[in-house]
Amino acid sequence: MTFISLGILVVAFGASLLKGRPFGIKALKAIFIVAAAAIFSLLIYYSYQQYAVWQSAEPTKFLLPPYQSANYFIKYIGARFFAPYFISLLAGIIFFFIARKMNKKYEERFFEQEELWLGALALFIVGWPGLLFYFIGLILIYLIIHTLYFILNTSSVRISLYYWWLPLAIFVILINKWLMGLGVWRLLKI
Repeated sequence: MTFISLGILVVAFGASLLKGRPFGIKALKAIFIVAAAAIFSLLIYYSYQQYAVWQSAEPTKFLLPPYQSANYFIKYIGARFFAPYFISLLAGIIFFFIARKMNKKYEERFFEQEELWLGALALFIVGWPGLLFYFIGLILIYLIIHTLYFILNTSSVRISLYYWWLPLAIFVILINKWLMGLGVWRLLKI
């Protein structure tokens, strides 16, 4: 999953560099849809592989039909494979619609149009609980940039995270192995 996620983010970062062109928004929207289809297709494949492994082993075949209800397997793959990405997809969609509404209400003051798709894509791709670490990192980066602008006495400058959405998501995915060792990660894992 890591290589697919990183590949999607690199392609999206390339599309985000097309800033200012209508193709950029269309490309990011298409990348978001393709990313969702690719990740959920891969999760279906993982589910099939899990079923095949359980069916071939003596003790685990008793967890599958006809020995058990299919509900056990469905709950297992749902919690193990699908739930983290359903949560992150929901977070990405909620971010997109709230950010778009707030942006319209305050005359495009907060985000550029591409940022809505970049944020939604990044939140979705990092998965759960990675999106919490991603969000914390995004806030820290914003505060650092804001503090630097304040120290340099730059007045009334709009601070954009346009070029930070995807690189930070790539960073969070790359440090996932380290994050998994943290007790907080294990508490948040479904």
